[in-house]
Amino acid sequence: CFASYAAAERPATALLGANISVEDGPVFAEGAVFGERGARAVVSVKPDKLAALLATARQYGVRASEIGSVTPDNVLRIQYKGCAAIDSPVEFLRDAWARSLERLVVKA
Repeated sequence: CFASYAAAERPATALLGANISVEDGPVFAEGAVFGERGARAVVSVKPDKLAALLATARQYGVRASEIGSVTPDNVLRIQYKGCAAIDSPVEFLRDAWARSLERLVVKA
């Protein structure tokens, strides 16, 4: 899947949500959704521009696919191989990510 798994990082920087579905990838959902190996990118385009984007990717030999959609509800939903992997408010996820190191240091 093109650029698919880094998508989990995108809503953390915006006040939007996303519905994402990942069907291929590593054995564990965490690796598929948050894995950082390889060069991946998430590209968000309006629905009427999707075909042109996919055609351009094919033209340059870049593997690309549609993995989901942006939502206005501020919730990140990720399905991995048909099962819900994440269904959480973006603000909760942002806080968990932004303060994780601080929380570990304070516990120590």
